[in-house]
Order: sequence, then C-alpha cells, then structure tokens
Amino acid sequence: MREVWSAGTAICVSVVVGIVHSGVDAGSTVDIRKDTNGAESGSTLPEFRCRCMPSQPCWQGVPWHKLNASVSGRLVESVDELASCISDIKAPACVQALAQTDDEFWLTAQPNGYLHTGLYGTWNISTALSAYAVTAESEKDMVATVSFAAEHNLRLVVKGTGHDWYGRSAAAGSLLLWTHLLKNITWKDSFIPDGAPPSDGPVPAVTVGAGVQFMDLYPAANAKSYPGDPDGRKTIVMGGTCDSVGVGGCWLAGCYGTFTKKFGNGAVNLLEARVIFANGSVATVNQYTHTDVFWTLRGGGGANTAVVVYFTARVHPAPRWFRSGSYTITTNSSTMFASAVAAVLRAAADAVTDHAASCGDGGIGFGFQPELGYSVGLSCNGYEANATAQDSLFTTLKSYVSSHKGDGVLGSHSSSNWNQSQYNPKKPSFPWMERHPDREISTELIGSMTKYFPIRGIRTEAGPHSLSSIVDGVVRVTDIISKMNMTMSNYVMFAKAQSGMSDDVVRRFNETSQNPVLLDALGLWLLYANVPSLPQLPPSSTVLKALWPRLQMYSVLSKADPLFAPCEAGASGDEDQAHECFRLWNARVPQLLGLADQIRDVLWEVFPNSGGDGRPFSGSYWNEADYWDKDFSASFWGAAYPRLLALKRQYDTNGLFYGHHAVGSELWTSDGNCPLE
Repeated sequence: MREVWSAGTAICVSVVVGIVHSGVDAGSTVDIRKDTNGAESGSTLPEFRCRCMPSQPCWQGVPWHKLNASVSGRLVESVDELASCISDIKAPACVQALAQTDDEFWLTAQPNGYLHTGLYGTWNISTALSAYAVTAESEKDMVATVSFAAEHNLRLVVKGTGHDWYGRSAAAGSLLLWTHLLKNITWKDSFIPDGAPPSDGPVPAVTVGAGVQFMDLYPAANAKSYPGDPDGRKTIVMGGTCDSVGVGGCWLAGCYGTFTKKFGNGAVNLLEARVIFANGSVATVNQYTHTDVFWTLRGGGGANTAVVVYFTARVHPAPRWFRSGSYTITTNSSTMFASAVAAVLRAAADAVTDHAASCGDGGIGFGFQPELGYSVGLSCNGYEANATAQDSLFTTLKSYVSSHKGDGVLGSHSSSNWNQSQYNPKKPSFPWMERHPDREISTELIGSMTKYFPIRGIRTEAGPHSLSSIVDGVVRVTDIISKMNMTMSNYVMFAKAQSGMSDDVVRRFNETSQNPVLLDALGLWLLYANVPSLPQLPPSSTVLKALWPRLQMYSVLSKADPLFAPCEAGASGDEDQAHECFRLWNARVPQLLGLADQIRDVLWEVFPNSGGDGRPFSGSYWNEADYWDKDFSASFWGAAYPRLLALKRQYDTNGLFYGHHAVGSELWTSDGNCPLE
C-alpha cells in the first residue's frame, strides 16, 4: 500500500453533499435518535440512487484530500498485495509475496489481503478491490470514514481480517474501512454495562477493539486468572476456533468455538459495544441503553445497523483439563454405511442433549475413499470431562459394531487428554484454538453448503424430515462428493449449534437475534470445497509452483489424475505445461460446479427451513453458508428477520452498510451499488 496524498495536497474539487459528523470525539456519546441538527436518525443523509463509482463523473468531485486530512494521513490507495507479480512475475518482491500467500497472519495483516480469493463463476478478488482504504487506528478515524462515505454516496466496505467466503469485505471501486489495527484488550474483573440497574451485579469481562484476532485474545486470556475462581482456573473468551479469525465478523454473526454449548456463543456473551451509525453519530449500546441496536449486533451479522469500534464480552473460567474421545465405524457397504450413520446420529443426539458435560463439543465426520470404503465417526470433547462418563457415550456404537461384524463393519475407539500444565506461552496452543485450516488460505471456493441437523428430525424415525430421510441425504451427498475426486469437508460440528445448554445460557440466547432453530440443532453440517487459487495473476509456471504443493492436497490427489503430469511439469518450469495444467483445471470446474449443485438440491430436499408441519426445521450460519441460498433470511435468522429488517431500515436509511445476504441486501442490486426500490 502507499499513501495517497501528503497533508494539504488537493487534486479534486470538493462537492459538499449532506452532513458530516467527523468532529465527534472518541469516547463521547451522540444521541442516535437525533443528529446535531435535531433530525431523526438516518434522515439527515440525502437520498441517493446508485453509489458514486470511479467510472462516473461524480468521482472527480470527491475531495479525497479532506478525508486524508481527517484521518491523519491514513488514507491509502488500494493495491493488490500481489501487485509486484502483476508487473513482473520474476521480480524478487513477487517471489517474496508468493511465498507468503499461504501465511494466514501475513494475509490478515494486509489491507487488501484476503484468505478466500473468490467463488468460481461468481466473484474473485481480481475484480473486487476497493479504490481506497483507511487504515483506521481510532474511533475518530472510523467516524470520519463512515461520514465521508455517506456524505459522498460512496460504496463502503468494512474489513478486519479478510476471512470472508462471499466477498462481503471487498467491493470494486469502494472505500474500505480497515479496522485491523484496533488491537486494544482491556480486562475488567467487575464490569457493569452503562445504564444497568443496581440489582444487576458485575461480571468478569473483556473489552476488545474491532481488529483483535483470537490469536491475540486467547493467549492473553490464558495469562489471566479467572476472578474469584477457587481452583485457580485461567480465563477463556467465547469465540471461534481458528486463530486468525477476528472478533468483529465472528461475534456479530454468532461465533462458535469449543465451549459455546457450555457458555453460549460469542453473540450470547456480548455485554456492550461502541458503534458508529451511517449518519456519523456514535453511541454505546447494551441491553439497557439503545437495546434495539444492541439486539441487532448479537447475531444479526455484519453490514447491519452500525459499525462497531469495540466490544465488551463476558468471560469464563478456562478448563484445568480437557478430554476428547472418538469412535469410528468403517464398512465397504453403502447399505451398512446408512445403518451406521443412523446409529451414530442416535448416539450423538443423546450425547449432546443428555451428556453435555462429556460432549459439549465434537462432531460427526462422513467419508468415502475407494481403497478404504465408507466411514462415519463420532467425536466428543468435554470441559473437565470424566473419562469413564465420556467413554460410556460410545457403548451403543461398540455394541452396534459387535452385532454387525458379520456384515463387514469395523469400529475403533481413541481418546486423549490435555491439561494446563502442557501450555507453553512461547508457543501458545490450546484445544480451543488452532491454526486456520490450510485449505482456506488463498483458496477459491467450488461451493459451500451448510445446514443445521435438527434433533427432532433425528428422533423421528420415519417419514419426511425424519432420521430415515436425513440418513438418505447423508449417503447421497457422500456419494456425490466421491465423484468430485477432490478434498471436501463433510462433517457436522456440534459447537456450531446451541442445543444441550443450561437454562441460564438458553435465556441469554433468547435475548439475541439469532435463529431459534439453533436450540434444536445437533450441529452444523459443513460441506465446502476450496482450491488453492490466485485469480489476480495470469497462468504461469511461477504461479503454479507456488500453488502446486497444496493443489496435490486438495484437487489433484494422485498421479493417476490426468492433470498430475502437466501440472508437475509446469510447476517445475515448463511454461507450456503450466498453461496446459490451468487449462485442464478450468475445463474441469463446470463439472465440479454441477456436482455442487446436486449437493445443494439434496440439502434443500432433506433440510428445508420449515418442516411439513410449518414449524422451523433447519437453517444455516451466516458466516459459513451457501452463497446461493434461495431463502437466506429464513436460513440465517428465521422469525427474527422481520424485526432485523425494520431496524436496518430505521438506522441505515440509505443502506450504506451492505453485504451479500446481509440484512436488507434484498433491497439492493447484487453488487450493492443501486437500490431496487
């Protein structure tokens, strides 16, 4: 990146449109119901049609020098992080950049670094970069950026880390508000939200800037003793598992990790937030002050009613030990695979709902490999779980295998333990934090489809939307995946649902804007396939060399694959073969997209948002869903959506905050640039 202008340099003619509130001081509060001229929230901004874009005459009148001055010179021109490769693929700077495209921390530390580079046939980062970015370091910078975008009718996107399957934090010709540098972490042993009644006692909490990542937060939490814990436990914060994920995008949509069934997910644990509205006003919101806005932040997803400067969240005691157990069943028979899936689903539903202390996290994995056959495995993770109690969860599966040995069914059990004495602060590692999966770094999606597994469906043996139909769906999807000849996730994550929780956590969940089907969900079925891809660069042996090690892990899996020979030769420097490798891969993509469509059809058949009785049945998670979800409002929010949409209209009148399948996105063209009304 590079600075756009030094202070005082002007290259554009200023055009004054609307009202700016960039003079608000950090820490002050502006009444969000009225701006400084006394108008109702949202109504101070002029009504526009389409956003002002670089190709339009209006762009020449945007006074960028004024924005640059108001953010202390932090306005930069958006430049692709691989720009050196675009100009010279052999340049030393390009070689260095290519070597870092598999580094999650390098990518998230760049204003224009994105872990996900696109979705085949839909969007990719080569055509989605912003025009300019503000590398914000304060609330003042953020207010100035939001106000400027609103005043000049610019397309605004907000980005923390770039963990984004759908291009929501990237848009061609936009102004990017980059929050990554807001890294403050403040621990509060006795936090009381503003406006709380005296009867509400204080709770341990942490306040974090919008740019904090879990790799920052989890080690800091583990260095702090949980206030008042008689056993000396450390502190833990509810968030995602992958270490480079940011709190902002995660908490706003729900955010799930290893202990979110025990303590509730990230949104459940939010206590307060400092926000900026589309008209530039700021406020502190919580359950007692501006409660409606706070409700939208607790699961309503990003690009909603406001931009968050910092969050305050409840913290919890970390486990002294953590136990994991698993049981895997294998078979060469598709009939017995279906039978085994049914057995595992029954066992899992009982484990999650009736034995949450031993199985608060874990999941179910499904698979098929020609040389190994079918497999289905149940894993359970428990916060200070008792070994005997957890092992007993697999008793019914051991009995199932024993009774079907004559049918070629095999089973295996394993377990492991972790305790605090194993923690090394020089190499921070926890069972609840892991390096972001390599398959998601500098990769382009073939498809991503997710659905919640409803427990009431599992406990209904026959008929539509029952165990039999769910099992049939699992078998069909697993068989389709086997035809793709590439690595694809096919597992159910228990932590990404909210069944089996205590009454207190359920009460707090019901105060959020999340989809109520989460309370009856076993977990989230994650089905996605990614391919290492740098779409902003033309095909060459140099690019292929950077991608080839991971292509062999995810999309060209054996030497028998027709792509292997030309790809290997191309990665070794043969330019003709490198181009042939890319050509053959691009020719294969339509078939893979077709198979992804088949999976999509099965999911909608087996897991509709509403069952035959009209009651909510399934849904999906806003951060990890299907780009092409045909009923996204019901999938992500269910009965909460009408209120979310009404509040969106109230607080973001002109739709400044937009994202694909975000609240209110159906009111705009798919690029977020023109209203449909």
